[in-house]
Amino acid sequence: MRKRIKQFALVWRARITPEDRAFIGEYLTAGEQDLFYGMNVMDQSHCRRVAGDIRRLATGRTDVDPRFLIRCALLHDVGRRWGDVSTWDKIIAVLLHYFMPARTRLWAREGQGNRLDNLRHALHVCLYHPNRGVILLRELGAENELLRIVGSHHQPAEMKDPVALQLLRQADDLN
Repeated sequence: MRKRIKQFALVWRARITPEDRAFIGEYLTAGEQDLFYGMNVMDQSHCRRVAGDIRRLATGRTDVDPRFLIRCALLHDVGRRWGDVSTWDKIIAVLLHYFMPARTRLWAREGQGNRLDNLRHALHVCLYHPNRGVILLRELGAENELLRIVGSHHQPAEMKDPVALQLLRQADDLN
């Protein structure tokens, strides 16, 4: 719960600085940047923090490509599109999923409309944004390993998971 409170506080301070934009431009193609900037500022800021943490976690490691890791971190939530979900619906969806994960899978439905539809859509985005991101990245021609990492970042960990996925989960959990 402490993590969720921290995330809530970060929502209100979310921003992308000119330095962040330069960093993002260093690692993402023009098409990838379009997807990145297609997220709301909260999600952009979250992904930027994850990228910073994954870079620190990978320091000194020889079994991973730091550039690839940073791309994964910057792109892992691109399935969350700006304007798709309101801030409050997202907060409620995250809390509902935290307290009632099995129930949220039953309630989640794609499609906006009335207040209840919007909340159900927020639950859908919360649960299925990795798959949505894979679809968007595949359209850009992203490599299979990046698609695998983005698509799996919320799945339960397995012993055979690639190091890049393990590090992304670790960095994402810090944020």
